[in-house]
Amino acid sequence: MELSPEQKHFFDTFGYLVLPGLLADDIDWITDEFEAVFRDRNVAHDGTKRSTVVPFIDQRARLCTLLDHPNVVGLIASLLGDDFNYVGGDGNFYTGNTSWHSDGFHQVGKFLKVALYLDPVGRESGCLRVIPGSHRIDLYDSWAARQARKAAELWGIREDQVPSIALESQPGDVVAFNHNLMHAAFSGSTRRRMFTLNNCAHCTTPAEIEDMEKYVASHARFWLDHMHSDLMRQSASPARMIHLQQVMAHEAHLPALSAKVRAEAAEPSRG
Repeated sequence: MELSPEQKHFFDTFGYLVLPGLLADDIDWITDEFEAVFRDRNVAHDGTKRSTVVPFIDQRARLCTLLDHPNVVGLIASLLGDDFNYVGGDGNFYTGNTSWHSDGFHQVGKFLKVALYLDPVGRESGCLRVIPGSHRIDLYDSWAARQARKAAELWGIREDQVPSIALESQPGDVVAFNHNLMHAAFSGSTRRRMFTLNNCAHCTTPAEIEDMEKYVASHARFWLDHMHSDLMRQSASPARMIHLQQVMAHEAHLPALSAKVRAEAAEPSRG
């Protein structure tokens, strides 16, 4: 599977793509495995706050194979190159609203989130909303849309009234977006199931490596010593290892950072 030139241009221009039915044939086993991760980890979601497991697909052997799936690999490779890096991901039961934010802001490296919603979600039931074009580096300092969390102060409206695109989704659809893109969710249930695969382009310059190392360091808040699980690595084919090896070579600073967070925080971060 490879994206068309038009799809790639759309992603570069607006910062996101929706791929309807990309994993429709696999959604039943994916959903079963999602539930098994939380069961295996003894995480009981009570709906009062977000429940998160990081990394996520790494927890189950069959979920690890999503990094071998031709549709998943084809999507990511079309946007980041065949030698892209897999940098983990999270599995979630979401509760309530998620305010406007981006997943950091990368002015050097190119980072991509691939998200799967396991329940139908619409504009008024917690689907992802995005501000098209807000990923653009050249607009970072000049376009107030990146301050959408301050909607009441800036424009006299609620956050859910900020002009945006609602990426309504059915189980089996895949949503992909640039980490820089402003996104949010509103009016969702207290049990919205979603998980992600985060990826970046293979680093070729010292600046890109530094950017990736900073991203790795940010995962200390999850009390991680490695970005991938032993299961993900030990079960990896040579083709999958291409997407792991550069991250593995640049995570030596993570254990010490995680140890510091463990000493200061009562529990790992929930997001």
